Amino acid sequence: MVEHRFKYLIAAGLLAAPYYVVLISVLGMLEPGFSHLSKPMSILGGVPGWRGLVFNFGVAATGMLVIAFGIGIQRQLPRKISAKIGLGLLLIGGMGLVGAGYFHCNADCKNIFSEPDLTGRLHIITSLLAGMGSALAPLFYWAAMRGSKRWQALATPTLVLAISANVPGLTFWITIVTDFRLLAVEGLIQRLGFVVVLIWMFYIAMKMMQSIHREK
Repeated sequence: MVEHRFKYLIAAGLLAAPYYVVLISVLGMLEPGFSHLSKPMSILGGVPGWRGLVFNFGVAATGMLVIAFGIGIQRQLPRKISAKIGLGLLLIGGMGLVGAGYFHCNADCKNIFSEPDLTGRLHIITSLLAGMGSALAPLFYWAAMRGSKRWQALATPTLVLAISANVPGLTFWITIVTDFRLLAVEGLIQRLGFVVVLIWMFYIAMKMMQSIHREK
């Protein structure tokens, strides 16, 4: 039985994906020459004026939604160490997003790529925490769900989405660290890793909210 007092925290998982997709889609359209295929999302945070501010605030807000969702589902899961590790990783992912929004790019992300400074380095670190934390979390949630009669139906989709998130995520960060850049599709690879995590959150939240409505 889902504890109804946590339903608003669980509902954060329904908001995160559409909110973030709309955020980057609209701001990407407003930025001349911006390509979702080749440009990292962080570039939108370095746009001068209100657009950059909106993007960075939106990234931080998405992080808060990730944190809220993690707290909301924790009491519903089997009491296993894997569930606690999953929560810890999801909290790291959410806090990483908050940090990435605060320590943001300057124009064209020069403070990361061509003129690295402390803010740029902190952006890389917090973005790495955001990506890796949120992508690894579903693997541990899958470990917590499997073997549980109540969660069995959600375990396999969680595993599939976890693998789907980690493949592009690992590819993106390996190319960044090794400087073996896949510039033509770098933006697409980055988006795939994170958006899949948000899709997983949406799916789990939707199933749990449906369960709440059935129990009324």
